[in-house]
Amino acid sequence: MVGGPRGGGAGAIVAVALLFALPAAADGGIARIRAQGQLTVAIFNEDVPPFFYLDAGRLAGIDPWLSGDIAAKLGVALRFDRAARTFDALVDEVAEGRADIAVSLLSDTLDRAMKVQFSAPYVEVRQFLLINRLKLGSLGRGRPADTPVPAILDAPAARIGVIAGTSYVGFLAEDFPAAEKVEFDQWSDMLEAVKAGELAALMYDEIEIGNWRLADPAGALTLRPYLLEGRPDTIAIAIRREDDDLKDWVDLYLEKLRNNGELDALLKRYLYTSERALTDE
Repeated sequence: MVGGPRGGGAGAIVAVALLFALPAAADGGIARIRAQGQLTVAIFNEDVPPFFYLDAGRLAGIDPWLSGDIAAKLGVALRFDRAARTFDALVDEVAEGRADIAVSLLSDTLDRAMKVQFSAPYVEVRQFLLINRLKLGSLGRGRPADTPVPAILDAPAARIGVIAGTSYVGFLAEDFPAAEKVEFDQWSDMLEAVKAGELAALMYDEIEIGNWRLADPAGALTLRPYLLEGRPDTIAIAIRREDDDLKDWVDLYLEKLRNNGELDALLKRYLYTSERALTDE
């Protein structure tokens, strides 16, 4: 009898062939990262305290801390990739395989999710306008005194600045469709334009506007922060679309970090400090 008492033979050969045809259980993002011995994390090339910034020649802040903890728990070394000159370019670093993940104050927009996966959000930041007080008064002349600020600025005569390659390009188009949108490459150039009255306002998150207030307290005489209610900007980790196992692992990591209080402590240490508190003025 061919194949012995358990009916092996050709059947056994087919079974072995099928076994080798199946993808190995170890395939995936985690196996790749462990095999290469390092986790490559994309971070925007300009410092944005308190999320990421150089301190005595080393990256510090919320995102480098998370990156280092993720690498340590995966049992690999950490390498930062700071080639991206826009936040959209961070997504490209991951999607095109130059980085494993991006942890860099990155908004999880629908457009970006066409290229990468996103983890569960690990923080929400608020959207703000920084308004030139004189320009706002000029635009509001002749309107009722109780006209909401967004209604005054959603007009063709209002020029509003935004940083190119950020999620705020889309946010501005959605929230102020009638205004003239002016894109800038650099935050510093946009800030100078609103100070000079070339813009009625700029739109960005509470992080950069909070950094401006800390650096220039007297600037509040000419510029006014204005909170855009109900539009939190959710920040998440970008992961390659094919790395489902890594995405599940990162989500579980963030859940445990949240549940054991470490994430809350991290955010309180860097972000939710009294000196960084930002409100309407």
